[in-house]
Amino acid sequence: MSVVPPGAALPSTGPRRRARPARPVELARGAWGLLLLGAPRTVLRPMVPGGPAPLAVGVVRVLGARQLAQAALSGSSPSPEVLALGAWVDGVHAATSLGLVGAEPRCARAGLADAAVALVWSGFGLRSLQQAGAALDRPPGLRDALAVAVLSRVPAGAPLLARAREARAA
Repeated sequence: MSVVPPGAALPSTGPRRRARPARPVELARGAWGLLLLGAPRTVLRPMVPGGPAPLAVGVVRVLGARQLAQAALSGSSPSPEVLALGAWVDGVHAATSLGLVGAEPRCARAGLADAAVALVWSGFGLRSLQQAGAALDRPPGLRDALAVAVLSRVPAGAPLLARAREARAA
């Protein structure tokens, strides 16, 4: 164990990267996720006649946890691949919400609202991908490799992966 004398400079541990502020869209996504997780009945009550069923409350909490996880995984400077995967996940979320509309008419308003919100999140991801403001100042990492692996195997993932590669090359 080494002791640094008072007033001496600490040894360098390599180049330091300045912390980037969180992206506003990820802060908003995190706040939305917290609301869904913490107050699902408040969100559902105006959209479900007679009040939400316990199953609906549970589903909304799971969706809130998903939003929080996506906000955390996207981070402050997501790569084009991570942005593309996030847009895909949000698109699938919207499609499944529309399936809820058909399967449970009593929850149609909630399903349509959820689909609309998911499409907005997907649009934010696609817009960020198009602007190529992604984290290109670092080499691809594990998140990026996982995003490529998923997008190369899922339906409609190939076009998003191609857009991510274009953004990285630009």
